[in-house]
Amino acid sequence: MLYNYKEAINLYGNDYNLKKAISNKDFFKIEKGIYSDGKDNFTLIELVLKKYSHAFLVQDSALHLIGFLNEEPEKIHLGTARNSLRIKDNRIQQHFYSNLDISVFSEYEWFKKEHFLSYENIKIYHSENNNEIRLFNLKALLYDVLRNYKSYRKENLIELLDKFKNCAYLYDFDEFGVDHNLRYENVISGIEFFDDDLYKALKDIFSEVWHRDFLRDYD
Repeated sequence: MLYNYKEAINLYGNDYNLKKAISNKDFFKIEKGIYSDGKDNFTLIELVLKKYSHAFLVQDSALHLIGFLNEEPEKIHLGTARNSLRIKDNRIQQHFYSNLDISVFSEYEWFKKEHFLSYENIKIYHSENNNEIRLFNLKALLYDVLRNYKSYRKENLIELLDKFKNCAYLYDFDEFGVDHNLRYENVISGIEFFDDDLYKALKDIFSEVWHRDFLRDYD
């Protein structure tokens, strides 16, 4: 399990005991400010998420972690709030987010047009080694794919959307909400102006998720 300095001090009582534990190889300093009770009981993703506690996994790194992309990206894609400090780490590609999904805003917030990072869109769970993993939930991740649709080859994008369609854990994703959000964010003037194949793939998702919602709500 990974620990930051404050957590390590709480564990050992003081800096002297912490250094003694490290010297005895009962505890390990991984890099500045990050410690572990084992040499290899963490992944690189777990390490950077521990180091940058304000960040969460996004885009291709999140897609790879949940098995939607086979190829691991060269850098770890981390998301932060729009006003966060820049992360100076060659291992990381930082992405700044203002509104992740307008549909989670209250009506009052939407009309004020203020941009808030909604943590309802971030899934938090723990790995086998009890290290915290923070990443976009499926709905927010799918929105992010659509925001960045031009960065994917068409056939890869269609294949990716098909995986979202077949994922039983995707709920509450409808045509009106997607069209509203992408128009508001100036991603596209309307989802009907997507490429025909892409639009069809989205319609298939809407149809599948609507049926899933119906069963969940009324079964």
